[in-house]
Amino acid sequence: MTSGQMGLVLGAWQLVFIGTASLLGSMIDCIGVRRAMALGLALLLSMLLRGLAVNFPSLLLSVALFGAGGPLIASSMPKVVAQWFRGNERGPATGVCVVGRDLGSVLALSTAASVVVALMSTPWRGISVVYGAVILVALVAWTLLARDAPPDEQAPSTVASVQERSSVRQLLAVRNVQVVLALGFAVFLLNHALQSWLPTSLQESGFTLEASGRLVALGLVAAMATNFFVPSFTRQGYRGPMLAGMLASSAAITAGLVFASGGTLVALVAVGSMIRFPALQLLTLVLMDTPEVGMRRLATTTGIFFTVAEVGGFTGPLTMGLVRDATGDLTGGVLALAVVTAAIAPLPLLLRERRG
Repeated sequence: MTSGQMGLVLGAWQLVFIGTASLLGSMIDCIGVRRAMALGLALLLSMLLRGLAVNFPSLLLSVALFGAGGPLIASSMPKVVAQWFRGNERGPATGVCVVGRDLGSVLALSTAASVVVALMSTPWRGISVVYGAVILVALVAWTLLARDAPPDEQAPSTVASVQERSSVRQLLAVRNVQVVLALGFAVFLLNHALQSWLPTSLQESGFTLEASGRLVALGLVAAMATNFFVPSFTRQGYRGPMLAGMLASSAAITAGLVFASGGTLVALVAVGSMIRFPALQLLTLVLMDTPEVGMRRLATTTGIFFTVAEVGGFTGPLTMGLVRDATGDLTGGVLALAVVTAAIAPLPLLLRERRG
């Protein structure tokens, strides 16, 4: 497979995400988060199919199917938080959800090459079996332990709520929604592109495959602290300036990845992860606390958000792969990410927030 083909595989689930997120977000508002999350986890079991892939098309399709479960998980989580928590309580609750996600990412990056591949008889297919089993355990645990929110906190299945969910044009007319959609595109472009290709970029800088995986995992471990504390302590009214500062810093650090080496490069990987990853949580909190969105249209709105944001999530890895095919390395792609991030950095200052 070429780097361009691998970039397409890495972005395949985001491409499916784009086509299904808005529709599935509305479905979550209808069926409730308990059933929606269970269905999403069941679809994520397509991880097992990756181990059966025999060529580029079959690997592409198995990864694409994974993307059908992603919107159900991504849009259900904010609604779980919004149903059970209020005001500034939502920040720590969101942080807890993200720490769980980060633990999974760290586990995968730190054990795939050094533990799972070493234990299994095949060089990479066993990874899909092991991590597919983890997803199965999560599905069983959710089914047994999850509870619905109190009746007065759930979206009602009335004609009025259906009409609310259908008012996409009204949602797109809200200034905060417009700004968050643009920021979501840029944040996903940066995060997905770097997360997909950073191990390769580190290898181009002289690190081994195993060392590259551990360094990326180290960055995620470092980001776990900021993923919890940034949304927890950035209160309503201050999220826009915080996002602007985070994006400006991320642009500078991303550019530095091209020129740094050795210990400086290791430090930039860790600090860059700590700064850029909490941006998604802040964007989600802005949507939760935008009055025009409200509880009953939150999953619909986050579905729209992920539809737009995952365009960046798909474009980033694919573009990086194509640039590497054309130039022989990832330097041009990394610098382009830095420029885009710097250009979008002032936009969060347009957000309208109530002080809380």
